[in-house]
Amino acid sequence: MGSYAQTVAPTSLAVSLDEVKQHCAVAGITDHDAYLASLIEVATATVEARTTRQIMPATWTLTLEGFPAEIRIHKPPVSAISSVQYYDEDEDLQTLSTDDYQTDYVSDDRAARIKPIDGVAWPTTASGTYGAVVVTFTTGYSSATEVPAILRHAIKFLVAHWFAMREPVTFGATTSIPEGLGMLLGLGDWGCYL
Repeated sequence: MGSYAQTVAPTSLAVSLDEVKQHCAVAGITDHDAYLASLIEVATATVEARTTRQIMPATWTLTLEGFPAEIRIHKPPVSAISSVQYYDEDEDLQTLSTDDYQTDYVSDDRAARIKPIDGVAWPTTASGTYGAVVVTFTTGYSSATEVPAILRHAIKFLVAHWFAMREPVTFGATTSIPEGLGMLLGLGDWGCYL
């Protein structure tokens, strides 16, 4: 499966402070702006983790122990593969030519895929080296307007819940995330992207 690491964070959010303030019925009030802004970031990260998606454009790496028959990137929607690198038998870092592999990332409802072109095999990697293959890619919707409405609403829904319920326990009862959020996230989760 490999391990993922974000190397360049998004420069914008899918949901603005004004949108969240409208949703929380505090439009025109600035007292809560800093708190709401922090909740937007946390809610976005929560939705991304739950749906295994990247909401706004960011750069990531996928690190593998070696080359599988086909590399699968389970972090949609992938928009570009920047490089496929590997440590050769001498443990020197090499970059594969884009002429040696093909990609498939035109759909955001399944994993992006990379495999060698016909007649080419993956190169041999360093024996016993952790992280012998590193794929760098860009993922995320191109703009806030491209983010599915379900995911944007789930972010606002979660911010509003946390804004209203600031403690995990209220009058002796445990506060849980409303069932509606689970439904929204389920609609925005397109499966395991096989």
